Amino acid sequence: MKYPFTPNIERADTTRQEGHGTSAATGLRFQKRSMSKGILHRLFESDSPSPSNKMDRRVSFHHKSLTSKILDGKCDNSIDNLTEIPRRKPKPPLERQFSCQSRSSMRRASVIGNRKGSASIRKLSTYTIASRGNWGSKWEFLLSCVGLSVGIGNVWRFPYLAYEHGGGAFLIPYLLMLLLAGKPLYFMELAFGQFAGLGPLAIWNCLPIAKGIGYAMVTISLVICIYYNVIVCYTVFYIASTFQTTVPWATCPAYPHNVTRCHVRNQEDNVSHVGSKLSSEIYWENYVLNLSGGIEEPGGIKWDLCLCLLFSWIVVIACLLQGIKTSGKVVYFAATFPYIVLIILLITGLLQEGAINGILYFISPNWKKLLDIKVWQAAAGQMFFSLGVSMGALIMYSSYNDFRNDIFRDAMVVSVLDTVTSIISGMVIFSVLGAMAHDLGPGTSVEDVVASGPGLAFMAYPEALSRLPVPQLWSILFFFMLFILGLDSEFALMENVLTSFCDEYPRLRNHKSKFCIALGIICFLLGLPCTTRGGQYILEMMDKYGGGTAVVCVAVVESMAIAWMYGVDRFCEDIKFMLGTKPGIYWRITWKVTAPAILTVGKILLRLVLYISVLLWRHKLKIVCSQAVSCRVEILSACVF
Repeated sequence: MKYPFTPNIERADTTRQEGHGTSAATGLRFQKRSMSKGILHRLFESDSPSPSNKMDRRVSFHHKSLTSKILDGKCDNSIDNLTEIPRRKPKPPLERQFSCQSRSSMRRASVIGNRKGSASIRKLSTYTIASRGNWGSKWEFLLSCVGLSVGIGNVWRFPYLAYEHGGGAFLIPYLLMLLLAGKPLYFMELAFGQFAGLGPLAIWNCLPIAKGIGYAMVTISLVICIYYNVIVCYTVFYIASTFQTTVPWATCPAYPHNVTRCHVRNQEDNVSHVGSKLSSEIYWENYVLNLSGGIEEPGGIKWDLCLCLLFSWIVVIACLLQGIKTSGKVVYFAATFPYIVLIILLITGLLQEGAINGILYFISPNWKKLLDIKVWQAAAGQMFFSLGVSMGALIMYSSYNDFRNDIFRDAMVVSVLDTVTSIISGMVIFSVLGAMAHDLGPGTSVEDVVASGPGLAFMAYPEALSRLPVPQLWSILFFFMLFILGLDSEFALMENVLTSFCDEYPRLRNHKSKFCIALGIICFLLGLPCTTRGGQYILEMMDKYGGGTAVVCVAVVESMAIAWMYGVDRFCEDIKFMLGTKPGIYWRITWKVTAPAILTVGKILLRLVLYISVLLWRHKLKIVCSQAVSCRVEILSACVF
């Protein structure tokens, strides 16, 4: 009986061809170069190594693919004796692959030849899986990907970007970008990481010229980690503030900085509320943030926010110290609980008077704004940010998978869930905004209810919670949900940084706990400026350039590197070897043409528009200056004559 996912041994062994001595069964092909003795001993370690085993600096495998030997299960302990070995039947698919000696010493190897000449190894990344860790079950991996993709980015970032860019005018580019670039790159990264079994730094040894992509991914993950946990600390602040007789954002107390008219929804009067602010907005700006006038006025550190940030980092580090298996157990609750709360908030919001106006604003496009290249740029950035593409976390998560895991199924399930969650979160926010616009008076439109920006979720959601019976209970549940979503994303991004450096520098693996604690302390210190009075401006700038623009740039280079430099045909062969089926024409076109072209053209057009706007601004400035000078000359002339 032929197993459906049995490694293609026949194709792996057809290496003795004219001018070719490489294995076509694996995809990470390395150029011919000398190899250190330590790397070879990690692959062919023996219980009692013979002192007579000498090793040549340049190893030739005599036109016999090393990959086929690994698949045959016949890794000889002798380094010199790499000759033809009797073949044996392949193991069933339920057995773990790439086992050289026994199930207790299973290995995953990136063994690769070059495109010409005999099979050789430039760099062999071989290590025991147990020393690196792996998922306890396939559900842990799936739910961890859901936790990474379906996170605060959906509940916090997507609604405020949609509100800022015209609702439906943002939704259409977002869905188009998802189909033409998001889904393909999501599947690409998961397959890339699972095939190699390496983190985002070491995996680019297959294409050394693109090694910088791995460092860019890790840097982006680190930047997002810093300000993401600041968002998490806001949720801790709100949870602590909820334990009162009345939730504080439902009233209008006399804050020291409250110089604006405050509006409470339950106030029954005939006074027009146009020009006033909601109590939840005033609570956010004046009490939680104590917001300054601008980024040039940073002010001092808010110590209550600083303590909340410290608590958040302690929780993140405590979970990460236990490794990937512990964080995988947490996601069973973390990835499912948010949907219960979001559905309850959606039903409650839709029952409010005026909510339909907010929903219509969310799904009705403003066709003029569709011509704005900045809307498309924001949609692309949010799509990558939400899915977690081009940050390295997907490569890291899939690298812990079993080699035969159905990664295609996981990619489709998670990407669909991510889109559905974003739309549900948007409907929750805009239903509340529609009800708020109705309460503020007939002259108030949805886009004028509150100020757009990263704080939108902390103004609209609390307002929705205050409309529910027993708002204290629902507030605790909701902000605890945000806290859990933030932890999901933090686990992925921090584990990405840790795994990347431990794969690149294996000695760190023995000191991973110390490295994790040190990295957490550094990130906490770097996040302190975001807890100042002007910290919200810093956070918004980090989110715009670190979580948006930088991610799109890395996605452009990554898609070109894999599709054009590594080769889309070669990559499809790797997937066929791993899953048993070859990707269809849709994936080939999107990987090779659509995704790189759309992202590249979009970046060029955005820069062109910004350049033209700067030129126009300078031209207008010159006109204003010339008019001012001519006006002064006329005045002086009138005074003289």
